[in-house]
Amino acid sequence: MMSFQRLTDKKGVALFIVLASMATLGIFVGEITYTAQINQKLAYDRLDQVKAQALAKSGLRLALLRIRAYSELKKTISKMAGDSAAGAAVANSVVPKSMIEKIWAEPITVPFSGDISSLPGTLKDALEKFRKDSGMEGKLYISIQAQSNKFNLNSTLPSFAAIAAPEKKTDKGTTGSDTGTSTGSGTGANPTPTPVVFSAEQSRQMLGEQIKSTFQKKFEEDEKFRDEYRSFRIEDLVEEILGWSDLSYESPREQSSPLPFKKAPFYHISELSFLPSMDDKIYELLSAQFSAGVASNINVNTIQEPVLRALLPQMTKEEAKAFYEYRDGSPGQAAAAASKDGASGEDHQFKTPDDFYKYLKDKVQYFMGSETRVTDLKNGLTQRGIQVTTEETNFLVHIEATVQQTKKTMEAMVSLIDPSKQSDTPTPGTTVKNPTTPANGAAVSKGEKSNLKVTQLRFL
Repeated sequence: MMSFQRLTDKKGVALFIVLASMATLGIFVGEITYTAQINQKLAYDRLDQVKAQALAKSGLRLALLRIRAYSELKKTISKMAGDSAAGAAVANSVVPKSMIEKIWAEPITVPFSGDISSLPGTLKDALEKFRKDSGMEGKLYISIQAQSNKFNLNSTLPSFAAIAAPEKKTDKGTTGSDTGTSTGSGTGANPTPTPVVFSAEQSRQMLGEQIKSTFQKKFEEDEKFRDEYRSFRIEDLVEEILGWSDLSYESPREQSSPLPFKKAPFYHISELSFLPSMDDKIYELLSAQFSAGVASNINVNTIQEPVLRALLPQMTKEEAKAFYEYRDGSPGQAAAAASKDGASGEDHQFKTPDDFYKYLKDKVQYFMGSETRVTDLKNGLTQRGIQVTTEETNFLVHIEATVQQTKKTMEAMVSLIDPSKQSDTPTPGTTVKNPTTPANGAAVSKGEKSNLKVTQLRFL
């Protein structure tokens, strides 16, 4: 009886050992399987990230191609205008300026997923063939935005000033610049003009005045905003902006800031959020007028009202309204022009900066008939490093590449430049490719320089 009891006890122990071993083995196998699945998912996610990054780079090449096509078409139209007996009017009527700008201005998605049923048969077949044969994994969203319709926060830095030029000796032995002149005293019948050059100190002062003027206009228009920010110290905000971006500027606000100042140019307008005095409402106010980049040009053909009134504080609301009616046209004006001339209306886009200044002398009361005030405006812009332009030359390329659940976002600043004026030495603060290599990587003949320059590039 005792022997049978011991045998039964041994069988129970063996069964327990077997069950425990199976449970341990099951846990071990489950752990290995789970680890393998996690590693596989990480590997596929990493592969998707690589694919998305490569896709984003391909999107940049497409964006550069669009900007290059826009540039080349403008050159062709200019040549047509020069060769045509009727001149620019005929060329502009064949290809309207607004149509040309759609080459880069319209956001696109690749592959195109919209409704193509209404397209012509040939184009429809081409798109369907592209969808079928491309074998593209994921999708691209590409948008290109103009950057010459706002003030550049980096314009107070000498290396980013649009009109800052190297000083050189004049015939009087003094130093000057090639850009911007004002009538100065001199001897003889034709006195030598005194060159007006970029001044960092003057640029900082005018930036402060512009920000104060921006707040003042907002106070006049928004009573609630005025009451909320009545005691706000605008001077502290200006000091923080200057101290954040300029290594050579000693800002009194730096010591009291909880975050060390960057001491380098603004890379993006969102960096304003790091300033101690900044909040959402002030950021919204300033971001409507300012951008951050490497170019300090103001395109008067795309400038918006907040920037226009900051550029020309002497302009009244009525004059600003009349400016846009003249530049962009109004339905009434277009109808009158069509009934009179049988055309769709006259193009009032400014062809050169001189056309813009002439408009100020003719239409804006403060400048009306006063060459001196217009000259003072030009000199003030020169001292701030700001250049008035009538053609878009600076673009912000925004790209979103999506593969499966992975998204990569890229931003690039691209400038159109004159290859004949391009220096082999990069501008401080910019990252460029070899001047003889186009930004899109295509080969060019020896000695030829690309007219595209990628000045900033980053993945977000």
